[in-house]
Amino acid sequence: MRVIKETVSQVQRLIDEWDEEKNKEAGIDPTKLGSQSNTYAFWKCNKCGYRWRAKISNRYNGRGCPCCARKVVVPGINDLATTHPKLAQEWDYERNGDLTPDKVLYGTSKRVYWLCPEGHSYSATINHRSGVNGTCCPKCNSGRQTSFAEQAFFYYIKKVFPDAISRYTEIFTNGMEIDIYIPSIKLGIEYDGEAWHKKDKRKREQKKYAICKENGIYLLRVMEKSSEESFLIADETLSLPEPLYEHKYLARGIRVLLDRIDPSCNIWTRKDIRQVYSDVDINIERDEREIRAYMTKLRSGSLQELYPDVAAEWHPHLNGTVTPDKVKPGSDYKAVWICKKCGNIYRSVVGHRTGKHPTGCPKCGVKKVIDVNRKAVKMLDPKTGNVMKIFPSISEASRQMRISNSNISSVCKNKRAQAGGYGWEYV
Repeated sequence: MRVIKETVSQVQRLIDEWDEEKNKEAGIDPTKLGSQSNTYAFWKCNKCGYRWRAKISNRYNGRGCPCCARKVVVPGINDLATTHPKLAQEWDYERNGDLTPDKVLYGTSKRVYWLCPEGHSYSATINHRSGVNGTCCPKCNSGRQTSFAEQAFFYYIKKVFPDAISRYTEIFTNGMEIDIYIPSIKLGIEYDGEAWHKKDKRKREQKKYAICKENGIYLLRVMEKSSEESFLIADETLSLPEPLYEHKYLARGIRVLLDRIDPSCNIWTRKDIRQVYSDVDINIERDEREIRAYMTKLRSGSLQELYPDVAAEWHPHLNGTVTPDKVKPGSDYKAVWICKKCGNIYRSVVGHRTGKHPTGCPKCGVKKVIDVNRKAVKMLDPKTGNVMKIFPSISEASRQMRISNSNISSVCKNKRAQAGGYGWEYV
C-alpha cells in the first residue's frame, strides 16, 4: 500500500479553495488523497466565487481559477457585457447571430461585428476594441491619427503644464509633428506604442529628433517596448514595463512620466526633498469622457478648414472613408488627389502638400519645368552687366555652356547671383 506523505487537508492553499459541498456529494475526502494526486476534485475560487473541476496535482502545481485567468467565459463576472457595458452597447446583434456580449471575454482576439451610434456596421476584434487604444468606427474616425493613450498622457500633463500643446508642428516643414510639446520648458514628448518598431517609422523619427535638436527641444520618448536603437533618437527614453492595453497599466505609465517631469517632485526642481511623486490625481475611469473630448477637438483645424484650395483636389472616391475634414494639414496620410488643371490622379502625403515648400501635381510640375527651360535667356558679364550672348532657351544655354538648367533658372528668378560665373536674365 502506497504511503501518502502529504494529504490535501494538510496544504492550506488547497483547502482554502476546496469546494466542501460538491466534494462531499461526490465522496471525495481531502484527508485520504495526496496533495499531488491525479484525482479530479471540485474547487471554489476565493476571489470570484467560480466553481470548477480540476486535478489535485494541477492545483498543487499552481494552476489557478480559469475564470480569473480568463480561460472561460463566466456571465456576470468576466464577460464583455459585465466588464465593458458601454462597449457592449455597440454590439451588432443582427450580424453576430447567436453570439452575444455575455458569451465572450473582453480580451479575446475573436473578430465580431459592431454598430456605431451613427448606424455604421463594421468588423473588429474584441481585444482591439476593448484595449485603452480601442479602435472605433472606421467611417467616423478614419484619418484621425491619435490614440486614447496619447491623449490621456496629454490630458494629465495639461494639469501640470497648462501651456502644453498636442500635435506640435511649428518647427517642421515636412508633415512631422511632436505628440506633446511644453513650450515653457522646451520639452517634446513622444508616445510610441509597439507599432513604432517598424523600420520606416524609425527613419522618420530619426529625422524628427535631428530637427528637435536644431531647435533646442529636449525630446523624451515614452515607449511600450524599447531597444538600444530607441535611445539614439531621443535625449531620454522612459520604457514602460507593460503594454498599455488596460486602464490600470496606462495609469501607471502616466504616473511614471509625471513623476519624472512635474517640477514639484522632479529631483532637480522640487522644493520639498520629501516629495517624490506628483500630486496629480490620475483616474482614467473617472476622466475617460473628458479625455475622449480632447480627441474630438483634434478634428477642428482640419485640412478642409485650413487649406480649402488643397482640399478641393482631394479625390472624392479613391480615399475610401477618409475625407479632408478628418485629416490634419500636417498628417503623414498618403492621399489620392486629382489635379484641377490637368485632371491627373496621383498620390502624395498630406503634409507634403501643405508645408513651406508644398508639392503639387507631378505632371504639371514637369510641364512647368519644360516651359521654363524653353524660355530664352541672356548671358551677362558679371562685372559690367552687359549682354554677352542670347540663347533661344535655357536648355540650349545649359547644353552650350555646360551649366545646369536649374542653376541658370535660379539666377533668372533672383534666387542666386551667378551660374557658371555669369549673370542670367530672361529675354
